[in-house]
Amino acid sequence: MNLFHGASSFIVLFLSLILAVLLLRRCKVIEADQNPIFSKLLTSFVLPVFIFSQVANLQVEYSYLFFGAAILISELITGIASWATGKWILRLDRPSTGAFILGSTFGSVSQIGNAFLKVVFDNNAAVSAMGVVTGQFGVGLPVNIVGPVVAKSFGDVESKHSLFGLLKSIFMNPPTIALILGVLWNRLNIPSDGFIVKMLFEGLNVVSASMTFLVAVIIGLSLKPIQMKGIWIVLILAAFFQLALQPFITYGIFSILSEQNAHHQATLFLSAMPATPLAVVFCARYGANPQLASQIVIFTCILSLISIPIVSLFI
Repeated sequence: MNLFHGASSFIVLFLSLILAVLLLRRCKVIEADQNPIFSKLLTSFVLPVFIFSQVANLQVEYSYLFFGAAILISELITGIASWATGKWILRLDRPSTGAFILGSTFGSVSQIGNAFLKVVFDNNAAVSAMGVVTGQFGVGLPVNIVGPVVAKSFGDVESKHSLFGLLKSIFMNPPTIALILGVLWNRLNIPSDGFIVKMLFEGLNVVSASMTFLVAVIIGLSLKPIQMKGIWIVLILAAFFQLALQPFITYGIFSILSEQNAHHQATLFLSAMPATPLAVVFCARYGANPQLASQIVIFTCILSLISIPIVSLFI
């Protein structure tokens, strides 16, 4: 499938699902206050199932770490640029600066990126597995490590959580555990052709198929009117860092390579995802500015409907 066609098709499909959720929301079939239930269902069950099912039966290559490193480099540059912009150009207060950094740096790989790759690359299992591993090492672990640190550094609430508690939250969360179990299953060469095992993975695939719709439900229930007055320049710059600068840096890294393949393309797409909702979670927990973080997440999500198909034209 042509990447532009695939990306555009996914965006149209995804937008249609979000509009359907908004209609259901308007008809009182589902309510905005049910969003935490769907979020927990995604992060604690569906996403871990998807991660395990994709990684367990495929050869995980060490080259995946290179793709994760490419995203890490783009995040590092973008994070420094957003910090300098928030502090010296926008002159935001400390809580707002923390929200601006988080919203400009870390993309929504787990919530949107994995579902996106699955559709755009025609359920290519190898690309999906690479995306899962790359996303966890390039975004998942870094955001869980750096996110709380940034939110605490710029927030106004003193954290009572110990270093052990932080490490536990990083390595004992369901997506990370699923990734570790999937790699172990793969490396131990556990047989996967038995009747019971086949039934297991068929069931996991059924659950994984619900991820795209579930992500659309969460976004549809999260959408609120954005007040642009007074913060429009902040939102535009955050969107520039997240949706334009990061994929541009990743593209620059890959442009020096003589060979481009689907893995490079998938990594570039992952670097172009809108801001992660975890930015809101960390800001609310550690006293940064969750309202600004929420507006950045929503604004970048809307703009990504245009920016991601544009990114596909360059790869």
